[in-house]
Amino acid sequence: MAMIELSHLSKTYGSGENAVHALDDVSLEIEQGEIFGIIGLSGAGKSTLVRCINLLETPTSGTVTVDGKTMTSLNGKALREARRNIGMIFQGFDLLMQRTALENVRFPLELAHVPKAEANERAKELLKTVGLEGREGAYPAQLSGGMKQRVAIARALASNPKVLLCDEATSALDPTTTESILELLKELNRTLGVTVVVITHEMRVVERICSRVAIIADSHIAEQGEVQEVFLHPQTEAAKKLVLPSRAGKLEGFAEAEARDAADPCRGELIRLAFDGMTTDRPVIADMILSCGAPVSIVYADTRSIEGKLYGHTVLQLPGDEATADKLKRWLRDQGISYTKEVQ
Repeated sequence: MAMIELSHLSKTYGSGENAVHALDDVSLEIEQGEIFGIIGLSGAGKSTLVRCINLLETPTSGTVTVDGKTMTSLNGKALREARRNIGMIFQGFDLLMQRTALENVRFPLELAHVPKAEANERAKELLKTVGLEGREGAYPAQLSGGMKQRVAIARALASNPKVLLCDEATSALDPTTTESILELLKELNRTLGVTVVVITHEMRVVERICSRVAIIADSHIAEQGEVQEVFLHPQTEAAKKLVLPSRAGKLEGFAEAEARDAADPCRGELIRLAFDGMTTDRPVIADMILSCGAPVSIVYADTRSIEGKLYGHTVLQLPGDEATADKLKRWLRDQGISYTKEVQ
């Protein structure tokens, strides 16, 4: 069952020649209890999209439905009530510096007029849930970045939301702290059943915790699907830029060398092998060389862990002899290893 439904959502700032189209005809369905990733480069529209989900930004057109309620048709008290089902955490934590961790978590409960004793107990329970038991009296200035984000997560959970929106929630954190926050989000999703929407520009974040992903580019959804499928077989240029960053980086210098040596008969085409979770740990390249009796050059390799399984890409340069190259590609097909020609 869909927890979040976005239908033909558009958002335009300004008018006439100065109009900026931040979102253009965006439609998405996010299932109840899943961790869904929305990824895009800077300026793609992802932050505007997440702020439209809880109506912090009012869409120019289209509808937003959360837990069966059409958010875009609500206002005033009805909208405030609906927003209590949607928690949100930000890149910059947005904690109140003059309040302790306990008081920060308690703040939304105060706004909801929850009795102080009950609010205190709830805040203590949430701080324990996010691993900050004993730090209730600490002020934000006394906490590390990871601790601040844990306080922000606890605050977002104060109203028992059904949806947790994470807008670049780990971008300001170091890799080790990022890992711990992502693990916490996974645990909260598992134990509380909260639907998590992760907005990020980092593919590694999506690969780490999300089951499905949508690629946003130029204000619209360019591609969406299961994370492993998008990683293995990106269909659009926007997805390839995010999933296969080597196209603009590590392979660039090789492409120049390839152009210089195009007349060299020993140099053949580049192919990209995609390894799924069942084949990543096999010695595929060694077996191919031994079986075919022909050498290949490894130009680039990358392996990722997605939902506990290893997936990877490897770029090979085949021999210049066409018959030998065909033999190698035929062996790959027979082994069920997918590949594509690498285009620079």
